[in-house]
Amino acid sequence: MNIPLLITFLDVMETGNFKRTAERLNIMQSTVSARIRQLEETLGTRLFERGRGGAEPTPAGRRFEGHCRAFLTLWGHARRDVVSGAAARKRHLHISCQYSLVRAYLIGWIDRLRNEDDDLDLHVEINFSSQIQRDILAGETDVGIMFAPQLTPDVQVADLGATEFVMVSTDHDTLGDVNFSRYIKVAYTSAFERALDELLPEFAFPSMVIGSDDLAIELLGRYGGTLYLPRFAFAGAQTKLSTIRIVQDAPTILQPVFSAVHMRRRRDPVVVWALKLLKEVIDHR
Repeated sequence: MNIPLLITFLDVMETGNFKRTAERLNIMQSTVSARIRQLEETLGTRLFERGRGGAEPTPAGRRFEGHCRAFLTLWGHARRDVVSGAAARKRHLHISCQYSLVRAYLIGWIDRLRNEDDDLDLHVEINFSSQIQRDILAGETDVGIMFAPQLTPDVQVADLGATEFVMVSTDHDTLGDVNFSRYIKVAYTSAFERALDELLPEFAFPSMVIGSDDLAIELLGRYGGTLYLPRFAFAGAQTKLSTIRIVQDAPTILQPVFSAVHMRRRRDPVVVWALKLLKEVIDHR
């Protein structure tokens, strides 16, 4: 049983590129090649056709993908069950949240979970949506909260509502006055970027793109400028930066937020209970 081989295979299926998988898994490209070759030798068939355009899965590779995901899920559930067996009376929950949603969704949810069961064995992670999805499929995460889950037969996705993004600035109150050279693009999700580029095509290619709103706020404090923030993050940003204000005539952008649970876990009593509390937190915000 070699879990890294299976994880590497699934990542190549997603990226279609050995180099990109090496970067994402923080390993050498030669290691990716060696793992795929070892897996192919074990199975006795080629899983990818390599070319200048990347790695294209063979028919055997496509058939193996479903078996691979099912195996990793079973392995993750089995490992967690064995590890938690020593404390069988305790409830265990592993949750994961996308970075930009922590303040709006995660903190209040954790409070409710702890208040309802102060003996709960709770594991919390903050991550990107792609990694949360992989952890759910591998059985490592019970419930994920994210902007853009991939729709697969193995994952149950539920709509948690939408988050509103607003343009904020240290310099201007109206969109017409915003200085493009001082505009910072925060790359929340590809869907967010597409919506923003359609609404404001003149802001599509700024000189600075940031992957974290916390870092973007820090840069605003240092240099000033304009960017988009979740509305729920505005009050916190204002406490750090008194000159920041909402650009009133700029378009707002709505991004749906989802919970994601593996189909094998959707009826687990702890997961059902946790999702019920999450919905209550959202409804009473």
